[in-house]
Amino acid sequence: MNRLWEKIKTSPRLRELLLYLIFGVLTTAVNWVVYLIVTNALGLSAMEPLSAPYNAAVNLANVLGWVLSVLFAFLTNRKWVFTADRQGEKGFFRELWLFVSSRLLGFLLFDILLTNVLLVLLPDFQWILARDQWIKLFVNLLVIVYNYLASRFVVFRKKS
Repeated sequence: MNRLWEKIKTSPRLRELLLYLIFGVLTTAVNWVVYLIVTNALGLSAMEPLSAPYNAAVNLANVLGWVLSVLFAFLTNRKWVFTADRQGEKGFFRELWLFVSSRLLGFLLFDILLTNVLLVLLPDFQWILARDQWIKLFVNLLVIVYNYLASRFVVFRKKS
């Protein structure tokens, strides 16, 4: 265990990945907590799957979860994961713009488009308990990979 800790302390890339994983789990938790609160408040479990109210509730919960988790992720990634080096107000807002833009693209592609495609393409799986949550879990795994790549190579890339 001590050898692993020493390796983490001496390897910037390993440290970055570990912190991204930790804050990614926390960001995902923020997203899920908001999603579950909203879907429970709207009574999703009593709605007919694939109905307009059901899909609207899933999408509203996804939007609210996304907004809060993106704000959390930006602040934690900027300060602790990628230790952004852009200085001043201009640098901060440039990173915020790039971060939100990349997350918005990922949200539209994965959380909205892919989620709705899977809801429609998997009607035979309606018997699965909490089908929407299994779909959300699968989509979250894809989003984690996309978000890391976007953050590492676009938003918080080091000046060469």
